Amino acid sequence: MLNTYMGFVILISLSIFGALGLFTLIRGIHWVINESIKIRVEAASLISGDRNSSAGGKIPLKRNRPWRSLFFKLNFLILVLLIMVVLLVSSLFYLVMSSGDFNLQRSDDLLGIILPISVGALLLGAAGSIVLSLFFIQPLKRLLMHIEGIRYTENKAKLGKLLFKSKDEFSIIGDTLNTMIRDLIQAADTATDISMGKEIQKSFIPLELHTSGNKLCYGAKDTRHLEFFGYYEGAKGLSGDYFDYKDLDGRYYAIIKCDVAGKGIPAAFIMIQVATMFLNYFKDWQPNPMGFSLENFVYQVNGFIESLGYKGRFAAFSLCLYDSQTGIVRFCNAGDNLIRRFDASQGELKIVNLPETPAAGVLPNYLVKSVAPYTVHTIVLEPEDILLLYTDGIEESRRTFRNSAFEEIICQEGTMNTPHGSHVVGQGDEHMGGERVRDIINAVMNKGTYTLHKWHNPEGDHQDLVFNFSSSQGCLQDMLKALVGVEKMFRCYRDPKATESDRVMIDQTIDSFLKEHLLQYPDYCYNTYEDPEHPGYICCPRLMEDEQYDDLTILGIRRK
Repeated sequence: MLNTYMGFVILISLSIFGALGLFTLIRGIHWVINESIKIRVEAASLISGDRNSSAGGKIPLKRNRPWRSLFFKLNFLILVLLIMVVLLVSSLFYLVMSSGDFNLQRSDDLLGIILPISVGALLLGAAGSIVLSLFFIQPLKRLLMHIEGIRYTENKAKLGKLLFKSKDEFSIIGDTLNTMIRDLIQAADTATDISMGKEIQKSFIPLELHTSGNKLCYGAKDTRHLEFFGYYEGAKGLSGDYFDYKDLDGRYYAIIKCDVAGKGIPAAFIMIQVATMFLNYFKDWQPNPMGFSLENFVYQVNGFIESLGYKGRFAAFSLCLYDSQTGIVRFCNAGDNLIRRFDASQGELKIVNLPETPAAGVLPNYLVKSVAPYTVHTIVLEPEDILLLYTDGIEESRRTFRNSAFEEIICQEGTMNTPHGSHVVGQGDEHMGGERVRDIINAVMNKGTYTLHKWHNPEGDHQDLVFNFSSSQGCLQDMLKALVGVEKMFRCYRDPKATESDRVMIDQTIDSFLKEHLLQYPDYCYNTYEDPEHPGYICCPRLMEDEQYDDLTILGIRRK
């Protein structure tokens, strides 16, 4: 009888251990499938360019309720089967032992039959687990490793195909993955073409050269009578922002700032053509009445863009002729009637309103001449005054509202469409705005302090950024660096879910300026490093930023 009960205990124990082994195996299968799905979704997101997600690099998956999940169902099924086996074996022993003709000899014979069968079944189950692992888990792990390779390969153009010999569902997944790889390679090639296009675009802008041969984001020129300093930071893709200045005869300078509507190849094409027309027009310029008639050039540009017939394509630009000896600036504007001048004598930024004119390309020349003709207007720069020309990228820079969980929200602080701070109720973001630009310029030029307040700030409504410009030189370069630096921090935020792969790229000159003047710099920019693939930039890990909506194009001219 003792041997019978011992056998019963051993059999039940083996059954439990076998069930636990099967449970562990299925749990491993579930983990591999789950990880494969996560990384596959992430790889698919790379095709659309959404690599730096707001979730700290993790792809949010749809979560079912716990009792509907595959993991729960498998565990529940295993538990039910385990109970059924225990009940079945227990019932069998109970029936045998409770029968009237049961004796010890027969129980030993029964035990001698059941134990080998049970051990054989467990061995067969273990062998089946190994076979299942070879034919199911291993291909999944291979898929997982390949998808991880896609994730961590910087240059997607170097990705290779995944080959499967099987003709089952794994080959279908492999074919799908190969299609994704092909799309990623095409996207990488397109990104390379766009990068080359942006370098061609920057070649028309007077910017300094990096030691690598690529152009930096800033350019400067210092002469006897005036100083130039410009900054250009392009957004994603090609665009139509542009500025240039040309020394005509040592006294007169031709200056242009242009913003072509829209993005992509058409905008870049128009921008390059306008730049070429600017250089050709002033190639043989002479200081005579014809040379001072800047409207002739504006009409040429208007006629060219209008003749292209591109729907919704036009250019808002300012053309200037600067007399460095007298400080007289002749303007002819197309759709850009606001002139910003920093008055050094009063220490504040002032805005000059010129008569409104249509942007170039909207109307044919004969209609422009009859409705709102392009004409020349003059202003005078006094010594130390600064003429500031920039496109709408700085004032229209935007950041997204988020709650304390860093989830995107809309403003609900009041009645819909009523003003609330820098925005109106119902909006989901705010613009940097002209008021902030004015306050930044006045603060840095007067060596004061500027406090940047962000509405609906996920880090806290009172987590303002303070810029101390007391050590600033109060010069043209500091003015532009302050504008770009504050704009950058305007879009940045510290998400606790951010990882090392989440990083913000900051131009080295702007990073140095922020390090000196931003009091909270150590809280946002720590463990920074230079990325050899992005010369001229500093990487700030574990920092997030809202996407740069438009190009930052700023040109300043200071009269000495």
